[in-house]
Amino acid sequence: LHKAIRRQRQMCIRDSNTSMRFFFYKGRWIEMNPAALSEEKIVEIGRECRRYFHAHPEISTQEAETSAKIFSLLEEWGLSPVRGTGHYGVAATLKGKSEGPLIALRADMDALSVREETGLPFASQNEGVMHACGHDVHMAILLETVLRLLQRRDDLFGSVRILFQPSEELSPTGGARLMMKDGFLDGVSGVFGLHVWPSYPVGRIGIKGGPLMAASDRFRVTIKGRTAHAGHPHEGVDAILAAADFLQEVSHIVSRRVSPLDTATINVGTISGGSRYNVVPGSCILEGTIRTLNETTRDHIPQWLEGILKGLEQSAGITYEFNYFRGYPVLMNWPKPAELVRQTAQETLGEEAVMAHVEPDLTAEDFGFYLQKVPGAFLWLGCSTPGTPAAGLHNARCCPDEKALEVGSRLMAGVVIKALAALSADHDFFQKDGSLS
Repeated sequence: LHKAIRRQRQMCIRDSNTSMRFFFYKGRWIEMNPAALSEEKIVEIGRECRRYFHAHPEISTQEAETSAKIFSLLEEWGLSPVRGTGHYGVAATLKGKSEGPLIALRADMDALSVREETGLPFASQNEGVMHACGHDVHMAILLETVLRLLQRRDDLFGSVRILFQPSEELSPTGGARLMMKDGFLDGVSGVFGLHVWPSYPVGRIGIKGGPLMAASDRFRVTIKGRTAHAGHPHEGVDAILAAADFLQEVSHIVSRRVSPLDTATINVGTISGGSRYNVVPGSCILEGTIRTLNETTRDHIPQWLEGILKGLEQSAGITYEFNYFRGYPVLMNWPKPAELVRQTAQETLGEEAVMAHVEPDLTAEDFGFYLQKVPGAFLWLGCSTPGTPAAGLHNARCCPDEKALEVGSRLMAGVVIKALAALSADHDFFQKDGSLS
């Protein structure tokens, strides 16, 4: 991967007597046998991949160039990638030395509609679009992991399904269900993924069994009143005043309807209504999001919201429209896979690599859909430079430390090897006990 070949596939020939591939670069053929790459070269390729993706971000449902680049690389490295149906997802299977179980690794591909302010020399070339959530890093880590696994094929007691998923940011739909619909998770015994986490320094990870990230739902309420002259308010039905009552009642859901031992938040992010300062407003629209860590609580909240609106019908004389959009589920890590990740991190990165007292976060991830079907675990990968202020996710200055690429790929390669070995030894990831002994 070099600047001269970023916009086209590399010229490639293959030695018929070996598995080596050769790429034409700067007037000479360079050997590219993934199984024989040095550690330095693997790290360099990962870094160049990340910088390419960062410079060419694409938003959800538009990941065409990103998908083509990934497909090309996987093909050039000897795999047989498959494109998604009606979307830009890419999947490939890397087979080990022997038959056995199948593990999946996933990286997301899409960027955000954010105007970049990092000042990086490889900053976004697509105006108003940026990899502000680290998906460029996720893709590069997975590609780097592929190279590491190609080197360690003899250690793989089974196979690895490589998943590059589109549209993770497209809530409430998401791209995970598209990959599942295409059957890319069929036959998989365990699935693993990660997300860069600016709150943690490079070299540290966050992992826990149970809920790690929130379910994310959206709602839209239209309150309908009746317009009148502001001097004759009794002749109208004030939709904004009813909206204010609605907001007040909504605040009581979390404080009085949800158990204090549970976690939920309801945020009304937009409100608009009225047409003129001296007219009793006839309508008001409110939009918001709900985040929960418990699927039972999640199911109750839309009922409670509509109950408030029904009460306002009687007390304020309004009518309403209530639209509720179920989005991503609670990301619920399975105990055994989570413990496997913890052990692998300590073995690969050091005893202090795993953060203590990891608490769930109310951001959301459609990786939770995978975990509803297949046992697995999702981890947070530290990406901040120690001693340097770190911009958070979705921030125009978000810039993960590239050292996280090597850390993440070494960890995920280790997770695959350990997971395949555990499954081959008849460990059942479906068991609720977290022990791997």
